[in-house]
Amino acid sequence: MMRVVIIGAGMAGSKLAEELAHNSTAKLAITLIGEEPKVGYNRIMLSSLLAEEIGDEDMRLVDLVKMRDSGVNIIAEDPVVTISSKQKKVILSSGRVIDYDKLVFATGSKANILPIEGANGHNVMGFRTWQDVDRMSALPAAQNVVVVGGGLLGLEAAVGLVKRGHQVTVFHRSGHLLNRQLDAAAASLLQRRLETMEIEFCLSDSPTRFIHDASGAVCRLLHGNGQQKPVDLVIMAAGIVPETQLAEQAGLAVNKAILVDAQMTTSDADIYALGECCEFEQQTFGLVAPIWSQISVLTQVLAGSAANFTIMPTPTKLKVSGINLFSVGKIQPDANDACLIFEDVSANHYRKLVVNDGRLVGAILYGNVADGSWYFQLIQNQTKVTAMLDRLIFGEAYCQSQVA
Repeated sequence: MMRVVIIGAGMAGSKLAEELAHNSTAKLAITLIGEEPKVGYNRIMLSSLLAEEIGDEDMRLVDLVKMRDSGVNIIAEDPVVTISSKQKKVILSSGRVIDYDKLVFATGSKANILPIEGANGHNVMGFRTWQDVDRMSALPAAQNVVVVGGGLLGLEAAVGLVKRGHQVTVFHRSGHLLNRQLDAAAASLLQRRLETMEIEFCLSDSPTRFIHDASGAVCRLLHGNGQQKPVDLVIMAAGIVPETQLAEQAGLAVNKAILVDAQMTTSDADIYALGECCEFEQQTFGLVAPIWSQISVLTQVLAGSAANFTIMPTPTKLKVSGINLFSVGKIQPDANDACLIFEDVSANHYRKLVVNDGRLVGAILYGNVADGSWYFQLIQNQTKVTAMLDRLIFGEAYCQSQVA
């Protein structure tokens, strides 16, 4: 029986373990190792848990009881500290030694703590784990919270904290929110909506220095032209850094993340990597859809079947209560693209489609996102849309009714 050890019991690692235990045709002895006290939970739902829209019981991603009954050895709160690829052994923090035939890195990522003076304060934190939510949930009432980063994670943290009664200010270096997913017009609608929730924004701005009190906590920050702001907690949401320390120690090839081929194999033929810690064709992965594809590929590879991972466009949906947003593909047209825009300010509705050579290559929907999956399908299938270009902006139902 082949011994498969998975390092990392987050979404990628635990989902892979479940797939291997229940759907693999190979006979496997599976060990899943995590450093957090809780394993197998849905990290995507952390913002909803923070906003008190769901409870602990809604966080489950996989059935741990069923996995254990299937023979999966699940180890929590005992991370791998050393790997011997020659002897095919991993050593845990407790000193326990586990042998493997095949090893999988699913170590994920950590929050990017920006190199700002004073960022080592003990009340500066990321937003990546259930423990982070527990810490934010335990805050005293009406705290001054600063979120550094106006991307998806930062906005989700901001909404969750403001719903808990805190005063939240978001700093974002770009001139508009979600600058990787939205254009300025859609971002403006989003910002106005979030401002009605009493979230404050400092755009094209970032803290330049964190000032500590006697306890070593950040109590004030400097920004702009020397302006000061009182702070009780700082959330760093300025991107993620793939967790590669163990892989480097094991001698694997690493660039921004652990380098893998289309079978998710690293530079060691018996070691694989997937999820946020891996890099394929100079791309890293932070969204669920490509990681689920990687799991499917690796499940087949470990069973001895042929499978290849390919990069496909992935849509973005903002998971904030009451806000509907969809973005996929190219969002800024160039000289060779056609751009279709529809905006209804009174209905808080905005659409932008980017077309190249008669094919849809990008879409932004704000407000009414019902046609998002249809636009995504057109992009994936590289469907020619030239014949319906004059009505494409109005969505699937309108295009089909005109054809009929």
